[in-house]
Amino acid sequence: MTRAFIKTKYRIQQALEGRERGASTIEYFGVVVVAVMLIVAMIAAFRGFNLGAKITTELNKIQG
Repeated sequence: MTRAFIKTKYRIQQALEGRERGASTIEYFGVVVVAVMLIVAMIAAFRGFNLGAKITTELNKIQG
């Protein structure tokens, strides 16, 4: 009985370890997506996009 329990526990641990490897791939993909978004935002800011005017306009809308 104990031997069967140990084998079952070992199989469950092996199955769960395989799942954790996939999670790291998703996490790296998320980091890459955030980095690309930041780069695109910086390019847009330096290509004639007047960020200061946009912020001022939105603040004026909020203040009424």
